[in-house]
Amino acid sequence: MLTDQTLMDIACLQRRIYASLTEISELTDQLSQALSRQDQVSVRLFLSMRREELDHLLAHRAALNLQCAQLPGDDSAALQQLLSGNDGSVPDSPGKAALLRQVKMNRSLLERICQADQAVSLRLGGRRSFYSKNAENAKQRRT
Repeated sequence: MLTDQTLMDIACLQRRIYASLTEISELTDQLSQALSRQDQVSVRLFLSMRREELDHLLAHRAALNLQCAQLPGDDSAALQQLLSGNDGSVPDSPGKAALLRQVKMNRSLLERICQADQAVSLRLGGRRSFYSKNAENAKQRRT
């Protein structure tokens, strides 16, 4: 059974992840504006700053994965279920409810970042962008 302390610790990590995601979102918006101005110096700066924040995000995710791995099997599986958003059960504690809210907020922000990143990447790289290449590869696999 996941303890309230464990849930609070994981929620804290999720809040750190949200803070990194928020910073990435803001930097992506600024990158988009720099692209609109055709300001190559700012574009490089914002790309670099985003890379640094992505590194912070990865460190938070690694800490989360480590904490999950250190839990006993059933607790680890239950936590993974909560973090995936596929739990489906009604939260039976304030800690679980808070964690589920934070996971939902993180997922929503991440989806918005992915959409903004795709738009920026396509403007920046055109046909050479990550998203164009993946779309072309997917099209080739279907045929």
